[in-house]
Amino acid sequence: MIREIWERLTEKQLLSMRNRTDDEINWKINISPLALWGSIITLLIIIFTVLLVLMAYTSILDILPGYRTKAERLNEELTENIMRLNDIERNMEDIRAYNEAVATIMGGSTPTLHSTVLTDTIRYDKSRILPTRADSLLRDLLESNTSEYSLSNTKPLRSEAAMFSAPMRGTITRNFDAPESSFDIAIMPIDMNFSVMAIENGSVIAVESQSEGLSSITIQHNGGYISVYKNLAESLVRKGQTVQSGSVIGRIGENNGQEETISELGFELWRDGTAQDPERYILF
Repeated sequence: MIREIWERLTEKQLLSMRNRTDDEINWKINISPLALWGSIITLLIIIFTVLLVLMAYTSILDILPGYRTKAERLNEELTENIMRLNDIERNMEDIRAYNEAVATIMGGSTPTLHSTVLTDTIRYDKSRILPTRADSLLRDLLESNTSEYSLSNTKPLRSEAAMFSAPMRGTITRNFDAPESSFDIAIMPIDMNFSVMAIENGSVIAVESQSEGLSSITIQHNGGYISVYKNLAESLVRKGQTVQSGSVIGRIGENNGQEETISELGFELWRDGTAQDPERYILF
């Protein structure tokens, strides 16, 4: 069966053109059906290739109706770039005006209204803004050393603004560095408070011993989060115990042997088996 089909495809046939009037053959050729189809496909490939070359290396597309010319495309790109530059310039002017207003207020003066863009229809009054009692109260709060909103107040932000509470009030002495396989951060306590607290409600899944009599605690939280507290001199929870956010689960040591030294808390945060940077989730 296959042999018969192949013979039909490769058998040469006479392809000719005759004159209708005298039935004389004007043109003829012996060609097989397979060769005929191959010639047609080759011709289509050549035509397609020529069209691609013309579109890529000539300006033939510019003469097609409805197609944007190169000049039109460049003009649109130039217009978009000009609009971006205008937006950036306006933002920079707003930032400069804001900084100048803050500097004026801190200098004891009152800022003025002004416009960086003058048009035929919009003109701003440059007279001074009359001070109000609210302005005076705000300035007193910002300049006072005891106010909660004082600019000189360097107290850490409240941890309630973060996703988790801080395990310890302290200073970070070593940051998270995943490329170097340093998955924990080191926290040095301040105010001589060595208590370590749970960052969120959870269940203790491990209490393990470390070298030099230290221990570590691992807590499972909702959402696939796991927190690890290392270098603890004292552990106050047991495996399987449920803890609340902010509850004390242990303490780090404040001395080592005869020398008075302060240990650092090693803290790790994991989610679904992947180490996370604790500073992305906690305000220290």
